[in-house]
Amino acid sequence: MFYLLRKSFFVKPKLLFKYVVYALLTVVITSVCILVVMRRTIYTTDALENLVNESEIRAVQSAMMSPFGWIVLILLVVIGIQSLIRFHKIIGPIYALEKIIAMIKGGHIGGHISLRRGDELKDLALEVEDMSNAIKSYVKKDRIIIADISCELDSIAKSSNQEDLKNRLAEIKNKLSEVTSDFKLNE
Repeated sequence: MFYLLRKSFFVKPKLLFKYVVYALLTVVITSVCILVVMRRTIYTTDALENLVNESEIRAVQSAMMSPFGWIVLILLVVIGIQSLIRFHKIIGPIYALEKIIAMIKGGHIGGHISLRRGDELKDLALEVEDMSNAIKSYVKKDRIIIADISCELDSIAKSSNQEDLKNRLAEIKNKLSEVTSDFKLNE
């Protein structure tokens, strides 16, 4: 049975921060686009036609920049934290599944994958767990067959009857053909 506890919040920091940076870049690019549209609107709007000169327009733009900067900063912080938490709930299970698959590859099969409440990819974890348990049951079945064959060979070694020996060897051959018969190999 395998059980994996994650000991660190940042289990795959490179991947985690890559997606957080993508989210923050989206906020920055969107903010720049909004800023460009706002500045052009100030120059072309009829509501501000009373502003006579360029300096008054710049004063209005300056007055808008400070609140806009705070809005962008708040958005960056909130979306950054939200992205960090959200992606952690995806990347954490990916990390756990990678470790479990490595354990299966190393011969440790069967058991339970424990994800935290709120983690994503639970369906995939359940499928990996089911796969591991199915392989475990196949190995158990094959080990029973191998144990039967071993007992049969010990019994044959004590036998001296040629006809009995041929029949028992044929039975062993049939049992051997059952070993790993549950697996289909893709070429």
